[in-house]
Amino acid sequence: MKTEEWLILNAVKAWLYQYPNEVDLKPQYEKLNEKLHNAYIKQDEVRKRGRPAKRQRKKETASTASSKEAVKSVEA
Repeated sequence: MKTEEWLILNAVKAWLYQYPNEVDLKPQYEKLNEKLHNAYIKQDEVRKRGRPAKRQRKKETASTASSKEAVKSVEA
């Protein structure tokens, strides 16, 4: 889901694209576009994603008395 800031920035960019020759409102929309772009895009660049990757710990195999006896008999 997109944030409100992203939707507003997208609407301003769409207006600038759709009406490139609008003389009266274009400077205001360009200023708004710059302001929103600096606020929204800079914020995304700083944001970290997720947590650092770490190796999964493996459980040590459970040693039972019977398995130890089997090893001893093989060695003898």
